[in-house]
Amino acid sequence: MTNKLKEARKELKKKDKEWAVAIKKKFNNKCIICGATERLNAHHIIPRQIKQFRHDLRNGMALCPKHHRFSFELSAHQNPIVFYNWIRDNNPKLKEEVDEMIKGVVWIK
Repeated sequence: MTNKLKEARKELKKKDKEWAVAIKKKFNNKCIICGATERLNAHHIIPRQIKQFRHDLRNGMALCPKHHRFSFELSAHQNPIVFYNWIRDNNPKLKEEVDEMIKGVVWIK
């Protein structure tokens, strides 16, 4: 691996950490579902592989581990449609941000 590639990866990791800190702060260091404050995760709404939104502060929410990955009933990763519906019904401001971002995504047919 070249030094240039190593530096690029290092910079990306740094930006990822900064983004995660900013997302948690945006949500007052609480899970948006249950209010838990321990071991918070910063969740990407639009997957981070879509580079144009990877570090966009509209593209994240603070979640406890249960609601990020481990609860089938209401988990951003296990059941994304139910999760989106929860956002729609419980956090209209976040739903508006999500919908606005989704308009900017180029969907492949």
